Amino acid sequence: MDTMVSTLLWLRLLAAPEHTDGDASSPRPTAAPTEPVATEPAPTTIGPEPPPAVEPELVEPELVEPEREPELVEPEREPVPGLVDAPLATARAEAPTTPPRTWVVGAFIDAGYVSSSNLPHNHVNRGVGTAPRTGEFTVPLAVGQVRHDPTDDEPWQLELALQLGPAATALLAADPLPGGDASRFTGTEVWQHVGRANLGGRIPRLRTEITAGVMGTPIGYWSFWTKDNWLYSTPWHLNAVPYVLMGGRAQQPVGERVVLHAWVVNGWQTYADVNTVPSYMGGVHAKPVEGLELGQLVYFGPEDRDPHARAFRMLSDSWLVYEADRWGISAVFDVMRERLTLKPGEPVALYVTGSLSPRVTLLRARDDRVQWRLAARGEAFWDRDGRIFGVDQLLGSASIDTDLDLFGHLLLRLEYRYDRSNNPAGFFYRGAAIRDTDAGLGRDQHSVFVMATGMLEHWFGDRRRRAA
Repeated sequence: MDTMVSTLLWLRLLAAPEHTDGDASSPRPTAAPTEPVATEPAPTTIGPEPPPAVEPELVEPELVEPEREPELVEPEREPVPGLVDAPLATARAEAPTTPPRTWVVGAFIDAGYVSSSNLPHNHVNRGVGTAPRTGEFTVPLAVGQVRHDPTDDEPWQLELALQLGPAATALLAADPLPGGDASRFTGTEVWQHVGRANLGGRIPRLRTEITAGVMGTPIGYWSFWTKDNWLYSTPWHLNAVPYVLMGGRAQQPVGERVVLHAWVVNGWQTYADVNTVPSYMGGVHAKPVEGLELGQLVYFGPEDRDPHARAFRMLSDSWLVYEADRWGISAVFDVMRERLTLKPGEPVALYVTGSLSPRVTLLRARDDRVQWRLAARGEAFWDRDGRIFGVDQLLGSASIDTDLDLFGHLLLRLEYRYDRSNNPAGFFYRGAAIRDTDAGLGRDQHSVFVMATGMLEHWFGDRRRRAA
């Protein structure tokens, strides 16, 4: 056994490679070192070689990112008039619902040329209050406005719109002067530049809105401000009813699709009151399905010096508007009745009118910021007793309008309109016939409107204060 072990040791020594000083990886010879080295003592018992030592695996310590400070999100920037709001510099992962802006300041200017086939010498477009001048370049209306819409956080309302131009003057042409020559502090000179002037508030829990002052009227759906209408020229039924009303208004939402109206006003398109009794209006505005709006309003009150109920003027105004993605249609039907108690025999005046207007969008571009549209309107107005326009007649009208909306700031319009009256004496001013009683008034009229409307609206308000 000893001999076998000795033989194995000699074989191992013979197989070991020589040591090279330059090879740091070669094992050193088994000769004892000349200097003491702190090593483990050799085992006293000779046996098999132990397995090579395994170096411990180096485990890199886990890097823990230091806690970061919360990123500061840049507050939303105010919009620049005429430009799209710049996006936020840093987007939130889940941005909360941003409260709507509640203030808007805006302005618009109508300018262009109105042509009439009758070429009246006084350049007056009879019966059309929104474009009363013809045969010349004109600026019918220029408006500047500021408005605050009520919300639950800011439950108050304010609106002021100042306007000028021939349309502003025509709007007040028939405003009464109570007391005649002794009347003061009212009339065209006082009110012709006031298009809107009202204030009020909302009762948050009930959502009731109460407003007082000079307000636009929902009668007939369309507006005195032609920029909001499908066609530039206004229909006869809209020139017959009030564009604005002076008084008080209460609106009560019922659910999410119905709003009830109640009004108390001075009179029919009058800033002053011709008598001592106010007029009244009630109605409902509904949106039963997406895109469809319905309106039914009833107006009643004295519009002459006789304030008794039997002399009340009564109007039923019904309208509907449906707008889909690229097309829409509107319809209006009105009936007015009034007993004229100050005339011999106390005749009853009546008018009935209706109109139908389709519209289609022909082209959209630049993310719908450029739109080309085509609209038309047909209308009949039966003024049986001449109470509204001074002539007992049946008026018929047909219009076609095309407009190009550029970025919501410039509206270019071209409209052709044909009107006809069945009154044998005529109705429209023509040539030298420029008074209502002149001989030679025209029975029909061809009109062309070439108009441009520049518009600006800028919404603002302290969103951060409301969101806090």
